[in-house]
Amino acid sequence: MFYRKAHTIFLGCFWFMISSVFAQEQKVADSLAVIYQHNTLTGKAKFELLRDLSFNEVRDLKKGLQYAEELIHLSEQTGNQTFLRVGYFLKGTKLRFFGQLDEALEAYIKSAEIARKTNNLKAEGETYGAIADIYTVANNHPNAMHYYHKAITTLRQSKGDSISLASYLSNAGDAYLKAKKYDSALSYFNEAKVIFDQAHYQSGIGYSLGGIGMVYANLGQNQLAEKNINEAIGILEQAQDYYPICIYLISMADVYMTKGDHQTALNYTLRSLRLAEQHGLKEQVASASLKLSELYERAGNTSEAFLYYKKHIAYRDSINNLNTVQRLADLRTNYEVSQKQREVDMLNQQKRNRQKLNIALGVILGLTIIIIGILLKNNRDKQKAYQILDLQKQETDRHRVQAEQTLDELQLTQRQLIQSAKMASLGELTAGIAHEIQNPLNFVNNFSEVSVELLEELRELTAHPLTDADKAKADEIIKSIADSLGKIGYHGKRADSIIKGMLQHSRASTGKKEPTDINALAEECLRLSYHGLRAKDKAFNANYTTDFDESIGKMDVVPQDIGRVLLNLYNNAFYAVNEKKKQGDVAYVPLVSVSTKRVGRKVELSVKDNGTGISQGAMEKIFQPFFTTKPTGHGTGLGLSLSYDIVKAHGGELKVNTQEGAFTEFVIQLPGK
Repeated sequence: MFYRKAHTIFLGCFWFMISSVFAQEQKVADSLAVIYQHNTLTGKAKFELLRDLSFNEVRDLKKGLQYAEELIHLSEQTGNQTFLRVGYFLKGTKLRFFGQLDEALEAYIKSAEIARKTNNLKAEGETYGAIADIYTVANNHPNAMHYYHKAITTLRQSKGDSISLASYLSNAGDAYLKAKKYDSALSYFNEAKVIFDQAHYQSGIGYSLGGIGMVYANLGQNQLAEKNINEAIGILEQAQDYYPICIYLISMADVYMTKGDHQTALNYTLRSLRLAEQHGLKEQVASASLKLSELYERAGNTSEAFLYYKKHIAYRDSINNLNTVQRLADLRTNYEVSQKQREVDMLNQQKRNRQKLNIALGVILGLTIIIIGILLKNNRDKQKAYQILDLQKQETDRHRVQAEQTLDELQLTQRQLIQSAKMASLGELTAGIAHEIQNPLNFVNNFSEVSVELLEELRELTAHPLTDADKAKADEIIKSIADSLGKIGYHGKRADSIIKGMLQHSRASTGKKEPTDINALAEECLRLSYHGLRAKDKAFNANYTTDFDESIGKMDVVPQDIGRVLLNLYNNAFYAVNEKKKQGDVAYVPLVSVSTKRVGRKVELSVKDNGTGISQGAMEKIFQPFFTTKPTGHGTGLGLSLSYDIVKAHGGELKVNTQEGAFTEFVIQLPGK
């Protein structure tokens, strides 16, 4: 019989509608529409109004879809994840009824992602069921059964309301019905009906009765089929839920066809067609048209049979195009990939959280030690204070020796740079080194001398019994010495940072060249740079694009060295766009563009930003060591110099093109194969 082959295709399409905690009522939607037209609600009340309007609007599906879209837009604007999930679920539901399967599945996937992220097991289970319904319609029964099983398992874990669980028990029954496993299908439908009866959920009872009737129809038990289906139609007509009614009307037509009552079968089918056309239900228009074609052909009315068959073909092609099944498969693949990516992201987030916790504990511990030290210091006697001052003097001497050693290391680094021909001008290098190291060294010497003078003054003060005024003065001297030591430590670390940068710049690379995918390396370094800056500065944000020439293939380079060059160029580019963004131009959109291309026998890699640009005066010194356009403390001036040397060592060139206030572009040219 026809209904054994075709009509069960449409059953899975409506079961997920009853997975919400609210029952669909067109009268409710009509009442809420009056409130919506006054447009006086705000906040949570506005979200709830849009949700209920979209859910309960079953007569005008286009209007229901518009309500869902508005709910999504408003939720995205306010960052409300709960109603954003609901909005995508309702959007998928309405699109499903329009026959737009791929768009419906995409909406459900977004809803499932949000449900899982917010640990909402009930919503997650319901959305799995909706995804299974889509695969049921696409005749992808293995995937459908997979997601029905996930839906039922998740809903049992959630221990939420029984309505959702019963809904997807019915869905599973429908899947078994399509697989012609009628005993299992009947068991699922009956279990669902028991739950719906206990909850007095009329729509659910109607759906369960319809499913039971379809099982009996497939078993040839027409009397039981007619009884259950008629009861289902009566219940659903009261709820103005026309989609399943169209299906059941055609099922009744099949029952009367088996009895030989073609006129009654024709009346049921025409009624189904009118309802489907009135409410824009494309699938049911196609189904009813095909059934009418069959009925008229049996009656010998070939002209009417041909007319309705053409109508069936037109509607069938509009909803079952060749791309639908493939796009469904692609969407499921993307969904599973996104699940894996989210798991990776979750592990990374947990790692970052642990790091933040360790830092916070370290800071708290440090502050606790400082507070305890201050309290103890106030209670120490004169002798202990003198011992502390003596230790501080030793620390000062140690910093002085360290600074002198730092200067010796810097001079050694200078000689290594000269010997390896990394610098074009010895005079410029020496001037840069002296300028960078002299300031912190002067601070160390000055504060050391001040500390010695303060210690001498304190010794003189403590040579006789202290008055209250003397004690106050002694405390001031101790504070001054502590401040001096802090500044000595700060400038000692700054000098150490400069030395490390110089050592890196002068260090000869021991890496060997190896075949390297330059496109993959460029993309990996770009992500590392962007996310590294995001981790340091949560307020930082910028766009970046890539345009890679896939014909380049692999190149013989030292990947660690070229990666260092790329990271330096990326960091500079993101710094430039971030500085320009701070200028307050609301229309400005930060953008860093990375591209590769083959030019003759060479390969060019471009890093371009629309940031602050470089002045003409700075361009003349841009590749000199220790020269930087950044403020003090934001750079050592060695990055571009080191990058220039690395590119030269590979037989290539590093060029720059810029316009102050508009853009900067660095181009790396490397010899190709």
